[in-house]
Amino acid sequence: MPGHKACAEKTLRGKLKVEKTRNNGTGRQFAFDTITAVSQTDVRLSGYDKPLNSRKESLFISNKTEREITAVEVRMTYKDMQGRMLHETERLLRADIPAGATRRVEFPSWDKQNSFYYHKGRQPRVANVTPYSIECSVLRYVSPSVTSAGEKL
Repeated sequence: MPGHKACAEKTLRGKLKVEKTRNNGTGRQFAFDTITAVSQTDVRLSGYDKPLNSRKESLFISNKTEREITAVEVRMTYKDMQGRMLHETERLLRADIPAGATRRVEFPSWDKQNSFYYHKGRQPRVANVTPYSIECSVLRYVSPSVTSAGEKL
């Protein structure tokens, strides 16, 4: 048609934005670094729990570094009591953990049918449920790098 121009349509919702930096109100901005955990002493996992009828699992993450941590990627391997693998997953657990602090995080359970329970947790009174053990390891963690006027602190 004469007089009509073709133009691209805006197909993204207006409120979807990727946060690349975070400002804490002090004039400093945070650019995030992903650090592959070379040493298991940087981040410690402990206190895992998943009761039989729970749809959530939880564990404690201890930050042994001198930097704030905003997320931790972990590999979890679930095994029956004979050592056979039941399931394995990698999860990114988001949590703001100050340097030297510990935080409890919850995440959705892999056991969708509530037929497994953690062997070190509370023993269920029902039959036909399976105990399991878990191995957790830290793959990497995310930590903000503090910058002020383009300089690393």
